[in-house]
Order: sequence, then structure tokens, then C-alpha cells
Amino acid sequence: MNGLLPLVRSEATKLRTGRATWILGAAAVLGSWPMAWANAATAVGVASDDPRLFSSEPIPLAFQGFEMAGFGYVLVVVLSALWAGSEYGGNQQIRTTLLATPQRLRVFATKTLLLAITVAAIAFSTMWGTLVITHLVGETGVDPWTLNPAIWANLGGVTVAWTLTALTAFAVGVLARTVILPLILVVPLVIGVGDFLTVFWAGAKYLPVAAGAALSSNPATGTYLDPPLGGIVQAGWATVLLTAAAVSFVRRDL
Repeated sequence: MNGLLPLVRSEATKLRTGRATWILGAAAVLGSWPMAWANAATAVGVASDDPRLFSSEPIPLAFQGFEMAGFGYVLVVVLSALWAGSEYGGNQQIRTTLLATPQRLRVFATKTLLLAITVAAIAFSTMWGTLVITHLVGETGVDPWTLNPAIWANLGGVTVAWTLTALTAFAVGVLARTVILPLILVVPLVIGVGDFLTVFWAGAKYLPVAAGAALSSNPATGTYLDPPLGGIVQAGWATVLLTAAAVSFVRRDL
């Protein structure tokens, strides 16, 4: 435990004082809530199968509002990529970090844990507010402040999915030592490429983001895996990539 608390304090300070953390986190929240309001307000008094709605197919109450998750989802991937790759930039801050704490595995684990906590907080705040607005403005009949057990379960699912995707992007960034590669590989999946591929290739359901979408999507559509299997698959992706990134981080020269 010697030196662990100073390391946690140091890494937490980097994350907390980084402008990207606050800008991207605030953008996820403040960008998603107005979109949720606009989407819900336009649906009041409109038939559930009206083609002017976000989806012309009626969406069960337990899943309404989750279609607004895409905007913030992209931003937490960007935050994760920056957290992974920014220290390998021009000033090579990673050298200073490892000079202060030579236990590389401890550094990697601390960075991973802090990112997971931060993204989970952003995800929960963003989507909780989105769901409150959806049911308050949309007059869906669901109490917007208490929601219901099914909606809370889906809120937990989308929080887990965002967090696991962020850790996947972080692992890719550590492996590549760059911000760019996780953006190239993960952002397209988040903005819908994985979902699109599921139309033509059943195996696409097992891609990281598509698997995680099962945790907060209507299983009756048949688009995604069953929720438990989707969670296991996405957690598997994150675990494998984080393990590879940890081994690389510990063994590779700077």
C-alpha cells in the first residue's frame, strides 16, 4: 500500500483538472438533455407509430429515452482516448509518471479505475436526466422522479455499457500509445456501424458496442444479443483488451 494513496491522488488530480474531462463531461450532459426535451416534446399528442417520431415503431416505456444515448456515448470514448494517449504526446509526461511511481501495474490499475468511475458518473448523470426529461415532458404516465424497476435496470445497463466501452477504448489507446487509434476503431462502432452490420451479419452482435447495446435495448426487436449474454460479451472484450494493455504497459520500454 506504500505509495498507493499519493499515486491515486496524483492521477485523480490529472483527471479532475484536465479541461477535457469537464468539457466532454459537461457536453455529454448538457447536449443530451435538450435533445431529450425536443424529442419528448414533439411526441406529445402524436400517435406512437407516427413517422415523424424518432422511431416510427412504438417503443415500450422501459426503453423510451435511451435512443438519446449516442451523443454522450461518443464523448466518453473521446475522453477515454485522451486519458490513454495524451501522456505519450510531445512532453512525454508518462516518463515523469513512471519515474515517480515505478510500479507500472499499479499505475495502470489506478488510471483504469479512475476512468471507470468518471465515465460511470457521466453516463449515469447524462442518462438519468435524459430519462427524467423524457417521461416528464413526454407525459408518458411514468413518474419521472421514481421511474420504474425496468427503467432503472436499463439505466444501469447503459451505464455499464458506456463504462465498458470507455475501458475498451482506453485499452486500445494504451496499446497503441496514441489518442488516434481508439477514435478510429471505437467511435464508428458507437455511432452505429456495429448496429448497421447486424442487419447483414449476425456475428456483428458480438462486436463490443453492439454487445453492450443489449443491456438497454428492447430484446424483442431481435437486433441484439440477450441482455445477460451481451453484458458478458462486452465485459469479455474489455477484460481481454485491458489485460493485453496492462501486459504491454508493464513490459514495454518507453
